[in-house]
Amino acid sequence: MPRLPLYALLCLLLATMTPAHADEGMWTFENPPAQALAERYRFSVTPAWLEHLRLAAVNFSGASASFVSPQGLLLTNHHVGFACIEKLSKAGSDFVMNGFLARSREQELPCPDTEIKVLQSSEDVSAKVFAAVQPTASDEVANTQRKTAIAGIEQACAKTSKLRCEVVSLYHGALYHLYRYKVWHDVRLVFAPEKQIAFFGGDPDNFVFPRYDLDFAIFRAYQNGQPVKPASYLHWSREGIQEHELVFAAGHPYSTDRLDTVIQLESLRDLHYPLRIASAQRQRAVLTAFAARSPESARRAENNLFGVENRIKALQGEYKALNDGKLMRKKTEEETALRKSYRELAQAGDGDPWRQIAVATSQLDARARELWAVTYGRHTLFSLAGQIVELAHERLLPEGERLEDYREAAIASLLPRLKSNAPIYKDLEIARLAGQWQEAADLLGRDHPFVRRVLGDATPLAAATALIEASKIDRAEQRVRLIEGGVAAVEASTDPLIVLARDIYPMRRALQKFAEIEGETPIKRAAEIIGRARYRAYGDRLAPDATATLRLTFGSVSGYDADGILTPWKTNFLGLQARAAAFDERPPFDLPPRWTQGLRRLAPATPLDFVSTLDIIGGNSGSPVVNRQGEWVGLIFDQNLEGLGNRFVYSDVKARAVAVDARAIMEALVKVYGADDLARELRGE
Repeated sequence: MPRLPLYALLCLLLATMTPAHADEGMWTFENPPAQALAERYRFSVTPAWLEHLRLAAVNFSGASASFVSPQGLLLTNHHVGFACIEKLSKAGSDFVMNGFLARSREQELPCPDTEIKVLQSSEDVSAKVFAAVQPTASDEVANTQRKTAIAGIEQACAKTSKLRCEVVSLYHGALYHLYRYKVWHDVRLVFAPEKQIAFFGGDPDNFVFPRYDLDFAIFRAYQNGQPVKPASYLHWSREGIQEHELVFAAGHPYSTDRLDTVIQLESLRDLHYPLRIASAQRQRAVLTAFAARSPESARRAENNLFGVENRIKALQGEYKALNDGKLMRKKTEEETALRKSYRELAQAGDGDPWRQIAVATSQLDARARELWAVTYGRHTLFSLAGQIVELAHERLLPEGERLEDYREAAIASLLPRLKSNAPIYKDLEIARLAGQWQEAADLLGRDHPFVRRVLGDATPLAAATALIEASKIDRAEQRVRLIEGGVAAVEASTDPLIVLARDIYPMRRALQKFAEIEGETPIKRAAEIIGRARYRAYGDRLAPDATATLRLTFGSVSGYDADGILTPWKTNFLGLQARAAAFDERPPFDLPPRWTQGLRRLAPATPLDFVSTLDIIGGNSGSPVVNRQGEWVGLIFDQNLEGLGNRFVYSDVKARAVAVDARAIMEALVKVYGADDLARELRGE
């Protein structure tokens, strides 16, 4: 009997393994979980139903939202729109603290540097990408070949379709899909509640349930000065939802690590998570100290502080999951069985993809601290300088040789942020950059070339102060001039932040190319072998890891047993009032002034927040929750602490997605904010 090819035998082995269970899966719209939905919920997914939801689902600056009216209204979380709300605020006019309501189209406020996009269509281009990469090519050559092919596909698509085109890797390289997007940049704030009610309970209640947050905000998309008329929008459900009801979410989950090897998970556990958590805690300390200077300093730091506190709690929850012996044993047992069978089937020269991943992971780990610390500062004024310098130089290179962030498809999203006229506060920038440079000095030592260049003999605070105070690139017109002037303008610039970025660029580029060629490319090539086998074995029974692209998830509205404490599926306004009273309305359990009176006008039993088994992760914030009819019944804004381990292994025992109930949104708009016209538009009246 002839011997089957290795891939075929491996696929047969994988076919005997257990596929996705329960309500697991962040599914692409081109490959929905039709069989699972039919078997578990007796629900038939039709092309028309999928298209309606896909065209209404919106990527909102990397998070999620949805069109909810024929006049371009966008529904998302308050915390997703927080950056816009904060940038539109100023001393004496604080929309974060006091909320905002536009009572006419003329009062709707344009958001700086906000981009939304909607997926129009997709296409499997795997064959084109695979054909471009020679099996015998070195990792460096293979990296260039793959990137060149992807860029060519994207550019040809953009030329013919006039849409934003992006190639996405699925199943760790087993498939490549081309996504075509329609994009808008004119997004205006229509309504935002006070942050205190949108994030009631603050950090203590973050990632927990029961929860009492009204975490939503409303925007409107415009094109050529007129409201966008979307191809599809979601209707509000008048009936709402009940316990055990089937629900769906359409959103843009950032990333998951469910298909990683044990070595990769151990690397995350032992090195990367401790590094990330320590860094975030440093940033929190810097921002807390800055906010304590004055009320205005607190207002300026609020968005950054909110973000870093959220990140710390998420990272700590994920880190705890990685340290769960049960989780790691499960991963180890699955991989051990798979590797044993692979060795038995492999022929001479086949290689060991797990060992290849281990070697490449070790290479990356050896320089992890450098890769983390040698930056232009994360989301600082200096990072704008670094991006301007890199953009000018990388654009001169062929697509296959560029850093990943400077593919033409990526540049289209980068430029609006670089040219934004959003306010930049130099005192905040000094504090943040000084903190990041102190971290670099502690991680790398004062003798590291990067640290020597950014600090010289100065303290981090003195170095950051001198550079930022003398810089003029906090002004949008200065950044635009440099971008439009290209390399000549960048090389001629005497702005101290640009000069420093020019000197750092070769170090940064060398590190990034090292990571690409020595780490990411061999990992990708090895993961492709395992990924293709998984995909061939499971087909539409296995969802790919999240990739910040549009995904469909499904689940049921359901409470849970939290270690002997029975947790209900919903909370209500009466519970909000009780929780505030139980803490004597001390921060962060205090209510905004208008809510002290407004609660009396609300129907107390109205569901406020609810939980479900929807499979979500960061990036799903702002995802619409819809029922069988495709009507919106809620809005994803969080998950509980037990759900943070879903990054690595999905569970529906205690893990839950948390959403605002659509009925609470409508009740509050009318009875607390007097936004009757807006409520009527949402109801389709």
